[in-house]
Amino acid sequence: MRIRPLEALNFAILLALSILTFVVYRALPDPGDVLLRFALMGGFLALIVFLERRMNRLPPAIQVVVDFYPAAFIPFVFECLGPLIAAARGHARDDLLIAADRFLLGTDATVWLERLVRPWLTNVLYVCYATYYFLSLILGAALWRRRREDARRYIFTLTVCYFVSYIGYFLIPALGPRFALASRQTIRLEATPLSRAIASTIDQLERTKFDVFPSGHTMITAAVLIVAFRRDRTMFWFLLPFGLGLIISTVYCRYHYVVDVLAGLVLAFATVPLGDRLYDRAVRSRATRS
Repeated sequence: MRIRPLEALNFAILLALSILTFVVYRALPDPGDVLLRFALMGGFLALIVFLERRMNRLPPAIQVVVDFYPAAFIPFVFECLGPLIAAARGHARDDLLIAADRFLLGTDATVWLERLVRPWLTNVLYVCYATYYFLSLILGAALWRRRREDARRYIFTLTVCYFVSYIGYFLIPALGPRFALASRQTIRLEATPLSRAIASTIDQLERTKFDVFPSGHTMITAAVLIVAFRRDRTMFWFLLPFGLGLIISTVYCRYHYVVDVLAGLVLAFATVPLGDRLYDRAVRSRATRS
């Protein structure tokens, strides 16, 4: 029996990142630690494959873990990217994204937006930004309760979206306006206890800082909304206000340039159908060879 498309994808990503680790081995501060992490994640995937083949005999809670493990697996992959991007690319290229924004807008969006900054608006948009960590799970749970195959297809496609965004981080590593344009900002954004708490928590959780282009927050949010519109229209209308606020917050909260957001939107609309097609093809192939 062949493994599921999701595990095949994740094994392929671990292999690709392991090969990259050997390519940039001498430039890494601790390559052994990176390879150990990949080995442990590979072992975890092997356990998932073992459990998935016995899915019908597993307790319901373990079945949920087998289907939703990417909620933990993907952040672990993300945390390994920081040293790899630095070793492979050397330094940030915010200058390219700043130039693109100025070409499109004639100004720096985060600097222009200072005229709109209000404490209450900052609080609202920081909360919207934080919902990124929950929107995909909410839709996944709704799909899983209704039809598990729809949820598995969605989880696979969303995983493809994450990995496509990670490729962008290698192509154009950047730190974002909050670092690159800090000298041009004249108003402190995190001026409320809530905004400071959210910003500091995100900084502690996301240690990989070269994660600007494309905007992963925008790309994943757009992907969630696209799937919701197709599969669960009620959830789409529920998630839409949070999703729109989240996308706006990526620029307002100075995490992203406008060009990052545009790239994330374009890639979401391209990657969701691609992921769906890859999943359907892999499922048919697996059924044929079983």
